[in-house]
Amino acid sequence: MGQHASPVRRRFAAGVAVVGALTLGLTTPPAMMTTTSPAAAATPGEQFDQPGGFYDTSAIPAADPGTVLRSEATSLPLAVEVPGLPPVPSPLPAVAQRLIYQTIDVHGRPVATSGALYDSTAPWTGAGPRPTVVIGPGTQGQGDACAPSRNLESGMGVNPQTGGVVPSYEEAFALALAGQGFRVMVIDYIGLGTPGIHTYSDRVEQAHAMLDGARAARSLTGEAPVVFWGHSQGGGASAAAAELAPGYAPDVDVRAAYASAPPADLLAVLDHIDGSTLTGAVGFAINGMVDRYPALRDVVERNINDTGRAALADISGLCTLDLRSAYGGHTTDEWTSDGRRLGEVIREEPAALEVLDHQRIGNRTPAVPVMLAGGVHDDIIPLGQVEQLGRDWCTRGATVHFHHETTPPVTGVTHGAAAVTNFPLALQFVHDRLAGLPAPNDCGAL
Repeated sequence: MGQHASPVRRRFAAGVAVVGALTLGLTTPPAMMTTTSPAAAATPGEQFDQPGGFYDTSAIPAADPGTVLRSEATSLPLAVEVPGLPPVPSPLPAVAQRLIYQTIDVHGRPVATSGALYDSTAPWTGAGPRPTVVIGPGTQGQGDACAPSRNLESGMGVNPQTGGVVPSYEEAFALALAGQGFRVMVIDYIGLGTPGIHTYSDRVEQAHAMLDGARAARSLTGEAPVVFWGHSQGGGASAAAAELAPGYAPDVDVRAAYASAPPADLLAVLDHIDGSTLTGAVGFAINGMVDRYPALRDVVERNINDTGRAALADISGLCTLDLRSAYGGHTTDEWTSDGRRLGEVIREEPAALEVLDHQRIGNRTPAVPVMLAGGVHDDIIPLGQVEQLGRDWCTRGATVHFHHETTPPVTGVTHGAAAVTNFPLALQFVHDRLAGLPAPNDCGAL
C-alpha cells in the first residue's frame, strides 16, 4: 500500500490488524492471552444470574418484537495483548451497553434475548447516515457464560462449569467495524446468556434474533441502514436473516448481508464436522432441537447410548474452547447405541430429516445483495453446501457475490482464519452497497 494508499485502504488495514490480534483467541492457548482488566477473572454468573440480575428475564412482561426490555450502560476498558502482535489501540472506538430485547421463537412464542450495542465514537465517512451492522457471532457455546455480551469490559470470561477461559472473540470484529464508523449490534442468540436452552443453528430463531436486534438498536439510536454480518454460525444467522427480512421485518432498512461459511445444509455439515475439532457442536444442535421439536426426543432416546446422554448433558453447559478440548477429534459413533455415526442414523429417521429440511437455508429469497464466502479447505463448514446455497438463491433471482477463501489447510485453524482474511473484502462489499453501487453478481459462475 505504501504512501499512496487510499484512506479507505488504510482503514481496512487497521481494522484487519485489530481483528487479527483478537481473533487469535480462537486458536491461541489461553495462557498466551492477557488482559489489563481485573474483570477478566470474574465469574459471569456472580454478576448477572442471581434473582433480579441483568439476565434474569422471568419478571419481564412480553412486548412487541424488537422492544428493548432492559439496558445497562457500560464502558469498555478492554486491552487484550497477544504476544508478537501490536496491542489493540486505546481509547477504543466505541461505547457499549448490554441489552435485553424482545423476539419470538420458531413457534411464534415471545422470548427475551440479549445482546450488546457498540455505538461508534469514530467518524462515519461513508455514504449516507451512520449504518448499523448486526453481527451474528460464530460458535460461542451453549452455556450462559458463553454469551458475548457478558464479557464486554474484559473481552474474557470464565465458564463456572469448567473454570475454562471464555474469550469474547466477536468483540474484535465489533471494535474493528466501530473503528470504521459503523454502529454495531452483537446478538447473543436465544437462550445464550438468558434463560432456556440455546437453540444452536435454528435458522428461524437466529434470524429473528438478528432482525429484532436491528429493531432494538434502532429504538435506541434512530433510523439507520442495516447490514447483516457473520461467520460460521453467524454466517448462517446472517443468511437466514436476509431471507426472512422481507416477511418478518419489512420495516428494517436492510441494505446488504455478508455470510461467511454459513451452515446452510445441516446434514452436509454434520457429515463434514463429525470427527473434527468441533465434533461437540453436534451436541449443541441436538440439545436445542430436541427442546423445540418434540418429535426428535423419541429419535434421540432410541438411538443414543449412555455415553451420548452424558455427553449431551455435559455439552449443554460448555463454551467453545472447553468443547474443543473435551470432544475435538471424537466421532458421533461413540454416542449411538448401534455404533453408527449420527449422519447415518438421521438418514433413516423421517422425523429427524423433516426437522433438518426445515432448517435448510436457501428456500427463500433475500431482497438485498448478499456476499457469500466459502473456504476451499474449510475443516468445519464444507464448501459445496455454501456454493449450493448460492445456486439456490440465484435460481430464485437473488443477487449473490461469491468469494472462494483459500487459507491453506491447518487443522483447527483454517475455519477461524477465514473470518479474518475475508474481512477487508466484506468491508468493501458493504461500503459499496451503502454507497448505492451496483452489486457484483456471480450467479452465472456458481
